[in-house]
Amino acid sequence: MRNRAKTLRFFITIITFFFLHTFAIAVTWQDDFNQETEDNWLFQGKDSVWYIEHGYLRTEIQTKKQWQTIFELYQFIAISGPYNNITVKIENIGGNDVRFGIALGKRFLNDDGEVEEIGYYLFFTNDMQASRNGKVFLSPGKRWHTDALNEMVLQFDDGRFQLFGDAEARLDFLDANMTKIDIIGFVMVGYVTNIASTGSAWAEKITISGLPVSSKRKVTTIWGQLKQEQL
Repeated sequence: MRNRAKTLRFFITIITFFFLHTFAIAVTWQDDFNQETEDNWLFQGKDSVWYIEHGYLRTEIQTKKQWQTIFELYQFIAISGPYNNITVKIENIGGNDVRFGIALGKRFLNDDGEVEEIGYYLFFTNDMQASRNGKVFLSPGKRWHTDALNEMVLQFDDGRFQLFGDAEARLDFLDANMTKIDIIGFVMVGYVTNIASTGSAWAEKITISGLPVSSKRKVTTIWGQLKQEQL
């Protein structure tokens, strides 16, 4: 009887492997910022500090530069891309004397398969801008007087970008060159003059749904559960 149970579990595992190998698995990931985890986020920049404090992600500009635009990225790395059909929701997000929000980026390769440039769309609490290789291009588009939001939602699906601020539909556009993205992250942009900047920003919670999980990772989890049942 025990051997028959083992055989049945074996075939279930094989069937599950081929099923998951064929169909993509999507999951939801959430961070309440109760503790710092280097495995989840990667800071890219040198003109700011990012830290966790009292259930909030916080960042502040700290630089000796003058008359320059500061571009700082806090990249999500817990689950690697590429990403498609995702929804990013941030609760209690805002900034003082900076633009703060979410960056969605794509690595564009040359003919040799090397990264030639990285393009971003930057969705802030009060406007949207574009960036290439860390250089920000100021946009003359619409700007909202909302340096802080209770909820910011960004949806991306096969090149379509939709932005909502406190349940208000703000942007809806299509970019056929970005049907998938490689980078998700918090972004802070500030302009430093000859006076030391005191720009700062915060976010309480982020939820990302529609993230990919490899079939190999899922099958490994199932196989581990089956092995435990046999003990």
